[in-house]
Amino acid sequence: MNEIGVTADAGQEERYYGGSITVLGRNLVTSLIAGETLVFTRIVVGSGRMPDGVEPMDMTDLVNPIAEATATIPVVENGDLYLTVEYRNDLNGGLKENFWLDEFGIYAKTANSEEILFYYATLGDSPQPVHAYQDNRIDIRRYPVTISLLLDAGVDITFRPGSFITSEEAAILISGMINKAMGHFSSAILVEIIIPKSGWSQKEDAAGYGWYIDVSVPDVTPEYYPQITIHKECLDSAVSACICPASETLTGVVRLWAKSAPAKDIKASAAFLTNGINENGGIAGDYVLPVATADILGGVKIGPGLSVTNDGTLSVDMASDAEVDKILDEVFAQKEQEV
Repeated sequence: MNEIGVTADAGQEERYYGGSITVLGRNLVTSLIAGETLVFTRIVVGSGRMPDGVEPMDMTDLVNPIAEATATIPVVENGDLYLTVEYRNDLNGGLKENFWLDEFGIYAKTANSEEILFYYATLGDSPQPVHAYQDNRIDIRRYPVTISLLLDAGVDITFRPGSFITSEEAAILISGMINKAMGHFSSAILVEIIIPKSGWSQKEDAAGYGWYIDVSVPDVTPEYYPQITIHKECLDSAVSACICPASETLTGVVRLWAKSAPAKDIKASAAFLTNGINENGGIAGDYVLPVATADILGGVKIGPGLSVTNDGTLSVDMASDAEVDKILDEVFAQKEQEV
């Protein structure tokens, strides 16, 4: 993060705004020359104000840590390290209380050192409010960070974000999961839809989502599974209306619920998937049943010696004892004549 000046009100002392690698962090960087690996262990956001007369490089811990954050995977180019710190109020089970984000720190270690505060940043006179996580309302704060290592670009840096990922990485992950899941579905409808601000109806709902609207998607039926993704630029409108994350497909429409009608039209991407089974229990869509092998579960045809009932029960047609004796008599009689 670059140092940024902040203009203070008359009569008030200007507070430092920006971040810096700490003294402890600089000492840790020197160990990289010996071939050690720098490991970022955690990122923490807090609400503390840096003491007067102290600079970020002098900090050894956050003043008032609140919650762990995450970041993009660090990139090292020409001796500089770049990453974006991100805090979301849905991390760690969800933020319970509002707070003012006024500071954050990046902690690191090497194999031969203890964890230290590697980088400290303060928002000075511009702290940002972060709202508690409720009604699926996501509050995200991002801060680009640049750290000069004064070393060659070949430094090996490992970042371990644990179970946390950024919003961008989550979108990529979800997209990959949908693509993988498509292997279990026979067909899909992918469309762009507009959730309009007008045309909503009210209906009592125990969960509080008392408003609903049917958006036209001509080819869908109740057998389709809906996946609705709101476009990023429309998230504020969706959050304000508290659009329900669940939806339902009916014949020719997808039904959405909300706690209030949105103030603006909302753009969204919609995927509708089917499992390939039609109303008669047969295979629908473009699904092709694979041929059964010793290693693959699949379909077979009924050949001679096999029979199948209406409910799908397969049986082997066995000869009776009398039929077997008759066949054997015929075989042995033929052998005697040949002799």
